[in-house]
Amino acid sequence: MKMIEMPKKEQGITRINKKEQRKYKQIRRIEEIKKRWTLLKAKLLKSKIDPKDTRTIQLHKDKQGMLRDYCIANSYLKKKSAYMSVDSILEDHQNHRFVYRGLVLGADNAIGILESNVPLSEIVASPNGNTMLEEILSEKNATKVRDQYYQAIGEKLKPLKGHMIYFGKPDFVLGTISVDEKGQYTYSESIKADIEKRLQKEREQDKKKETMRDKESVVIDLGQGMVVSKQNCWLEQGNEIQFAGINKDALYYQYIPKQPIQTEDNKYVYIGRTQIGKPTKIHQQAGEPIQFVSPDIYADVVLWTEGKNLVQYFLNKKCEGLNFALGEAFTNWNLEQIQRGEEQQRYLGGLTIDENGECKIIQSIPKSVKEVVETYFEQKGNEQEKNTNIIDFRAKDTGR
Repeated sequence: MKMIEMPKKEQGITRINKKEQRKYKQIRRIEEIKKRWTLLKAKLLKSKIDPKDTRTIQLHKDKQGMLRDYCIANSYLKKKSAYMSVDSILEDHQNHRFVYRGLVLGADNAIGILESNVPLSEIVASPNGNTMLEEILSEKNATKVRDQYYQAIGEKLKPLKGHMIYFGKPDFVLGTISVDEKGQYTYSESIKADIEKRLQKEREQDKKKETMRDKESVVIDLGQGMVVSKQNCWLEQGNEIQFAGINKDALYYQYIPKQPIQTEDNKYVYIGRTQIGKPTKIHQQAGEPIQFVSPDIYADVVLWTEGKNLVQYFLNKKCEGLNFALGEAFTNWNLEQIQRGEEQQRYLGGLTIDENGECKIIQSIPKSVKEVVETYFEQKGNEQEKNTNIIDFRAKDTGR
């Protein structure tokens, strides 16, 4: 269906075409009637909405071709009720917990956190869920809950300096959608305490990053912890080989691995300590005690390289995207994800060369790499257990 554009204003003069305006309104009313019929039919038949339906909120591809945008595709029914670039924070089917993060157009592109006891796919498939989601994402509701949340955490209500929209401001709690056994949907403006604590930690981390940021490496400061960074990497001298650089957040990072373990298929596996940021003094007002921000330390971080060892990459491939590959990998966000318990989550990734000769980080873990890492941690565990069984027979100091 060809879209009829509404009259535009140009230099204070409105170009009016009453015929096209009437036609536009007439088609929009027809589309609204069709939408109401779609929802009513689904309710009466207790059926799901077709995911290809254009008049209701459904999942669509974003500009990168990824299925991440929840919006109304119909040109006549498009509103600000849209949830864009949505990522999943938590998907726990066993405990019926689903938490999402995405741009809320109705809140001037602030990032909203939405929780539910069912997946978003189930919400948009339900006529009741779809209607409720559209109301939640509406400009009226989204702006209200955003401002309420910002006031609660002490955040200014205005956009960042020099910005027209709220992208770059802290994430806000959009609320919680719940559905009971009878299929009844309810909405709450709150969210569970663990997610709230996570958001608080993220805000604290953003402030910490801002304090430790290497200001000379910032090309563009977008505000609220987002920067365009001049990424770099180098070898540092020390008792051990140390790899260092500036990551995409304009933060210093350092990687101190043990000796690499070479696999039979010519891969080099590194396991070591990572530091993000440098110790930094916080500028305090006169009379207040001096405060320092400590860097973040991560133990047993696994990085493997393809074909060459890491030193060779630094010596021969530094100008072929090594700085960007490592700058993307060695960030707080990535390291926090891999440090959440399981041994297989210790893998930061693998460094390899693509078909264009450029360095890149890949997340797939070869079997040979897994085997040497598992062996390493088994031996490390056995050594620790052995040390705990050692009895010290040395005479204690009696003070005589």
